Formats: sequence, C-alpha cells, structure tokens
Amino acid sequence: MGANGAVKCLKVLNNLQTVLAIEMITASQALWFREPAQTGTQLRPMLEAFRKVVPPVEKDRILHDDIVAAADFLENCPL
Repeated sequence: MGANGAVKCLKVLNNLQTVLAIEMITASQALWFREPAQTGTQLRPMLEAFRKVVPPVEKDRILHDDIVAAADFLENCPL
C-alpha cells in the first residue's frame, strides 16, 4: 500500500509542476502584454531569467517545449 501511495504522490507532484509551469508562462505572457508597464523590483530578475528560457508567445506555436522548459526552470530556479 505504501509503495502505491508513493507512486501516486509522485504523479500528483509531477502534475503540479506542469500546472505551475503553465501558470508561469501565462503570468509572464500577461506581463508582456502590459508592457511598457513594469512589475515590482523583486519579481523582475526572476521574470528576466525566465524569459531567457521561455520567450514570449508572439504567434501560434506548439507550447509543449515551452512547458517542459518552464518546468525545468522552476525545478532548477536560480533565484
């Protein structure tokens, strides 16, 4: 029973990481739409580092690679 619970917990955590990656993409995209308005000084370095990994979505494209890159960024966040 414990092993099954651990496997299910790992799946939940992986799904959570994907959801957070999608949220990061949408939040950074929203800030990009609001330019030239700026975000706060504490969030700006993280957003700039994130934009080096995941560029803004300017035209339609498959976002799978962006989601994977965003998940990797959040897992290994330099800040």
